[in-house]
Amino acid sequence: MKNLEVVQILNTIADILELQNVQWKPQAYRKAARSIEALSEDIAEIAKRGELRKIPGIGEAISEKIEEIIKTGKLRYYEQLKKDIKIDLEQLSSIPGLGPKKIKVLYEKLKIKNISDLEKAIRQKKLQKIEGFGEETEKKILHGIELQKTKPKRFLYAQAAPIVAEILTALKKYSFVKKVEVAGSFRRGKETVGDLDFLVVSSQPEKVMEVFIKISDLAEVLAHGTTKSSIRLKNGLQIDLRVVAEKEFGSAMNYFIGSKEHNVELRKLALSKGYTLSEYGLFKLKKSKKERKEEKTTEAVGKTWVAGRTEEEIYDKLKLQYIPPELRENTGEIAAAQKNALPKLITKEDILGVFHNHSTWSDGNNSLLEMAQEAERLGLQFISFNDHAGQIGITNPITAKRLAGYLKEIEQVKKKVKIKIFSGLEVDILKDGSLALPKELLKKIDVVIASIHLAQGMAEAEMTTRVCHALENYPVHILGHPTGRILNEREPIQLNFEKVFAMAKKRGVFLEINSSPGRMDLDGMQIKAAKEAGCKFALSTDGHDVHHLSGFVYGILSARRGWLEKKDVLNCWEIKEIEKVVRR
Repeated sequence: MKNLEVVQILNTIADILELQNVQWKPQAYRKAARSIEALSEDIAEIAKRGELRKIPGIGEAISEKIEEIIKTGKLRYYEQLKKDIKIDLEQLSSIPGLGPKKIKVLYEKLKIKNISDLEKAIRQKKLQKIEGFGEETEKKILHGIELQKTKPKRFLYAQAAPIVAEILTALKKYSFVKKVEVAGSFRRGKETVGDLDFLVVSSQPEKVMEVFIKISDLAEVLAHGTTKSSIRLKNGLQIDLRVVAEKEFGSAMNYFIGSKEHNVELRKLALSKGYTLSEYGLFKLKKSKKERKEEKTTEAVGKTWVAGRTEEEIYDKLKLQYIPPELRENTGEIAAAQKNALPKLITKEDILGVFHNHSTWSDGNNSLLEMAQEAERLGLQFISFNDHAGQIGITNPITAKRLAGYLKEIEQVKKKVKIKIFSGLEVDILKDGSLALPKELLKKIDVVIASIHLAQGMAEAEMTTRVCHALENYPVHILGHPTGRILNEREPIQLNFEKVFAMAKKRGVFLEINSSPGRMDLDGMQIKAAKEAGCKFALSTDGHDVHHLSGFVYGILSARRGWLEKKDVLNCWEIKEIEKVVRR
């Protein structure tokens, strides 16, 4: 459960060091933070085994600091840094568009130390007088402040995943816990969660509750009852736990998985068939629908329990194909299930390899060979390298001059592993819709990913024209992270998706499902719309570290929420078919 806390501290240390004009150290702390963010295991468990220094980017000094955070919940070095700068960097950097450099300028010019100071300065229109800011920047920052005030705190799926795993493990070890499962939006595979819901079957609920309210990283107990309790962790995440009877477990899971809209439609369907459905079970009504209509009531006057032990038996009684949790958003899944026409959703086992990976040739943490060897260790059949090319703002993008050396090293790596290696680049789509490298160079590589990285504030019509021009006039295989959003940090770019999807279909360009936990872009609903428009997809890790490669599972969640099957996703095709695609 410490992963998120450690990542936040390391990133803030990097920000403070940048403010102090310290060289090199900020990159080291960010590199360590990225590696920890990619972990699927609780870092406290890794520390217990004495294996912190096996994580890329974590040397002796940083490992000692991580151990101090795990043991004490604090870091003296970090606390001292905060005192030294006298700026609430955590608070200010939470505002979209405000990085360490801008925060430093605001402090030097206007003595802004916190959001209150910032808001006051904006109201007085002081920011627009500073070079590099202007009226538009002022408006964006004010919008960011309003968003921070009004939106509820949400956690990335990947941040919640190790917490879910730890709680499940902690509860399963007790003999009085017969069953335990996670429900809620986490079970539906949503990109972010507001809280976590757990359901338990036990004949000794009081014991379950006593264990639950003493769980590690507890900040406060919000409610403590016999069958229901709620807690809040130190990171602010609320967790609810309910103990239910075994015969109610399936109906409770169905109810608490949701979504609310899906549940409403399911209950309507149950009523039309003479049943009533709740978290306690599926019940047969003793009065018919006609009788209830004549009496002008929908109340269940006399009822008999008929199902509820499992979700499957509820769907079966309602004569529905079982609906996977990821589809339960009231977007046509019930009608499809009535016709036995739900898709056979993509699974982890269907993925043969991953696209869009970075190495030390641009901004990655590991070499091409290390990335390829990790992909091979994971049992993948191929990997595509797509280091950055263009004006993204990183230190070392691939240029026309460096391309030959990059491709030469990829050829050397091919001889050292037994999996298929695709060469490639992630190329910037410039403001005018051109790509950052000429067509003749792009034709030398296998997989061209075109992405928006700069000038993301364009109006919808202009941005749509920009993207469509790139897809229509360049040899692009994949449109990278199409919305450009960063969850909890950056709003998506403005696009007419109908036009973009139509152009992608016309040109045979695959839409990326970016598995990076902070992106998960496209989202499930956009994927479903693109599929209905006739588009195909490529699943990527956007990996900058060997630990990121296994993160393709997050992209699978989005793909499943978008109703995708093997045939829709390039990663599931035979290698020979993929080779045909990249040769076109």
